[in-house]
Amino acid sequence: MKKFCVIGTPVGHSKSPELFERFVSERGLVYGRDVVYIRNEIQTEEELQRFFNELKNGEWKGCNVTMPWKTDVAGLMDELSETALVTDSVNTVSFRNGKLYGDSTDGRGMLNAIEPCCGKLTGRHMVILGCGGAARSIIAEAVLRKMRMITIVCRGGSALESFTHDTKTDEENFTGHNGISSNMDLTLKMLRKLKKADTFIEFVDSCNTERILDSLNKADILINSTPVGMVTGNGDELKLPIPKETGLRKDLVVADCVYNPDETLLIKKAKEAGCMTVKGIRMLEEQARCGVDVLLSS
Repeated sequence: MKKFCVIGTPVGHSKSPELFERFVSERGLVYGRDVVYIRNEIQTEEELQRFFNELKNGEWKGCNVTMPWKTDVAGLMDELSETALVTDSVNTVSFRNGKLYGDSTDGRGMLNAIEPCCGKLTGRHMVILGCGGAARSIIAEAVLRKMRMITIVCRGGSALESFTHDTKTDEENFTGHNGISSNMDLTLKMLRKLKKADTFIEFVDSCNTERILDSLNKADILINSTPVGMVTGNGDELKLPIPKETGLRKDLVVADCVYNPDETLLIKKAKEAGCMTVKGIRMLEEQARCGVDVLLSS
């Protein structure tokens, strides 16, 4: 029997085991006989290294990766998919022929969930809130699908608000940015690797309400990839990741990576405005569906 798991902290709330069982059953496998999948809480780098030693020794056939290990795990792989390579982020690991293979299916899952709402994504304008691991995967996938424009809204984005990037710019234009966060730095590195694509990129500071509102007035798609709106026990589910005064157009597709609660405040606001919406669970389902294909290739 092949053993799989999800690693990260916390993972007690993870829906990955239920989704894995559902999707492997669709492929004709018997859960509990052919395959099994558990939650595996990993809190320290030592525990992470111990787990990957077990993986290499054949105790596991693969795993899904959640916060906070997606970037760390990328550095432990022998081979990376195109998306994982450019994002420096991995959410799915399989052990193939004695080698660790890492993929990132977050972006694929989100855009697969969005596409039925707005059709082909080529030529669209997307606003994405945040620039962490999930955001980078979505941005990379959006560039690969030839979106026309991506507006990245993030804390500290003012350091890059003068930076515009049509992915044909020379590499020196990506250097010399001081005071940016590690996530922003990783995003810039990713954009360097994607510089041959035909997508215009802009950064907007999350405190710059005027520019956020202007971008949303022109956009086709809004995606929240931040944890704002998530149930944390501190009332964060009552917060909006966009300015409260934001008016959402009916033809805007609004998606949220957060799936706990099932309907975030952002999704509720979007529904009230008549927008088409994509809940976090849909992204989770689609990225898990893609991930199962990667895991079963072990």
